[in-house]
Formats: sequence, C-alpha cells, structure tokens
Amino acid sequence: MSRSRWNIAARLMKLVKPLAGWMAVSVTAGTLGHLCATFIMIFAAWAVLDGLGRSVPFSAGFLYVWMILFAAIRAVLKYTEQGCNHYIAFRLLALIRDHVFRALRRLSPAKLEARNKGDLISLITSDIELLEVFYAHTISP
Repeated sequence: MSRSRWNIAARLMKLVKPLAGWMAVSVTAGTLGHLCATFIMIFAAWAVLDGLGRSVPFSAGFLYVWMILFAAIRAVLKYTEQGCNHYIAFRLLALIRDHVFRALRRLSPAKLEARNKGDLISLITSDIELLEVFYAHTISP
C-alpha cells in the first residue's frame, strides 16, 4: 500500500465519518464566514467610493450597518467552526489513543519487555497529538 500524503490524508478522513454531522456544521460555518468576510470588503469598497463622491447602489449608513452585522455574524461563525473542528479533533484523538493503547495491551508485557516502555508511550502520545492539527485546522475551510 502506497503511503503518499494523499493516501494518508484519505485514511485519516475516513475516521471522521461518525462525526460527519459536526463536520457539515463546521464546513458550513466556515464557508458562510468567508462569504461574510468577502461582503465586508465589498461593502467597504462601496463605502470608500461613496466617500469619494462616486455612485454606489446603497447609502453609506446602510453599508456601515451591514459591515458591522457581517463582522458580528463572521465572529459567531468563526467560533462555531473552530468549536466544531476542535470537538471533532479531540473526539478522534481519544478514539485513536484507545485503539493504540488497546493494541499495546495485547502486546504487553511479553512483546514489550525489552523496550523502554515510558519512551514508547511518550512517543505514541506525542505522535497522536500531532494529528490534532490535521483534524482541527486542515479539513474544513
């Protein structure tokens, strides 16, 4: 089996299936948050054009109110996205740790007798913690 980056990422993504609902909320919140950020910039550009005396489709007051609303909505969506992503990440980390330590218990003590057990557990735990970055910060927008 090839261990390319794409294959590894695909295998890690399969673990997310039980939490697909949370992932859908996260992706939706992230996408809508990016749209809010885009509209803030568009409305700000129109406000600048209005300040320069150019013709724009809305009044300055309308633009300022909507920029503030989009900023507030974006903040809520950003926290929602981050909360969902971290919930998914920590649930999956717990699941992965459970699988790893269950496998270690099957090997113990005979297979691990010659190994430095403390270093092995520390290495496994730190490697699993690195997966948090993938699950919490990479999958959704």
